[in-house]
Amino acid sequence: MAAANKQGKMQGLINYRLRVTMMDGRQMAGQMLAFDKHMNLVLADTEEFRRVKRKPNKSAAPGQAEPQFVETEEKRTLGLTIVRGAHIVASTVEGPPPADPSARL
Repeated sequence: MAAANKQGKMQGLINYRLRVTMMDGRQMAGQMLAFDKHMNLVLADTEEFRRVKRKPNKSAAPGQAEPQFVETEEKRTLGLTIVRGAHIVASTVEGPPPADPSARL
């Protein structure tokens, strides 16, 4: 019965914009089109966000400690994606479904 309740909640989120956090720290944001019993998700218009640590390009000013790494967030557009349910840690609603379903086409 608990599985049916979870599927009911997920069914209510079809066409909503979700942000999914994965085990490796990446996040994917997109419109959920479908899901299955394994929590595999189909996301449309997906964007991937990941935190990257890099060495700084320029040296610090004299007398200041030089930072070892600079952390930035990279964004990349993926489009239509399938996210494996075993890799999903969390999912949150980012926005409601579009008011006009044909606006996406």
